[in-house]
Amino acid sequence: MEQIMDIILFLHAFSGGISLVAGMIAIFAAKGKKLHNTSGVIYYWGMMAVVVTGLILGFYRTNIFILTIAVFSFYMVFSGRRTLLFKKQLKPIFKDWFFNILCLLCGLFMLYLGISNLLRIGFAGAVPMLLVFGFFLSWMCVDDLKLFSKKKYQKGQWLLTHIGRISGSYIATSTAFLVTNIHWEPQWIVWLLPTAVGTPLITLATRNWKRKFGLIKQSN
Repeated sequence: MEQIMDIILFLHAFSGGISLVAGMIAIFAAKGKKLHNTSGVIYYWGMMAVVVTGLILGFYRTNIFILTIAVFSFYMVFSGRRTLLFKKQLKPIFKDWFFNILCLLCGLFMLYLGISNLLRIGFAGAVPMLLVFGFFLSWMCVDDLKLFSKKKYQKGQWLLTHIGRISGSYIATSTAFLVTNIHWEPQWIVWLLPTAVGTPLITLATRNWKRKFGLIKQSN
């Protein structure tokens, strides 16, 4: 069994490497062009491979870190790609509802584990990761549930959601890469570094597209 797990671990790391490279290309490539679309598709399927192998490894080795990253990354990538289909009309189907509710339950469970361990051992170990990823996963799922009750996105919202979700999944992937390869105490700094760097960049990109869509006024 361990030999099989070693193969799965190799596939997990290999898929993660492909995703990091493809994601970086997609970030800097012109949006809507062939390079962006092709690298985006490679990133999506690379991340799906990362998620599947991560879930297998996480359950087999009872590794809460791998499981948390896998679930969080899955919903970010899944919903980020699905939103491209909602450009004109919002038509969620069964799998949208199913994975939304499933991941919401996972997010709430992460928060429960994070809070209970915070009270027991303090802000150490996996606590920061569970609190941060649990909060954002739960928030995204609830936000999407509200959105599903509407008939369509507001102007440009599909693109803003796509940027936020896919970029967020890239942050999660980068977090997993850094935590696996960099052992620096306190470890929670390594866990939160990609989020601290990536979140302001996503915010700037989102504001830029909002200006282009006329959702916020141009500064004089």
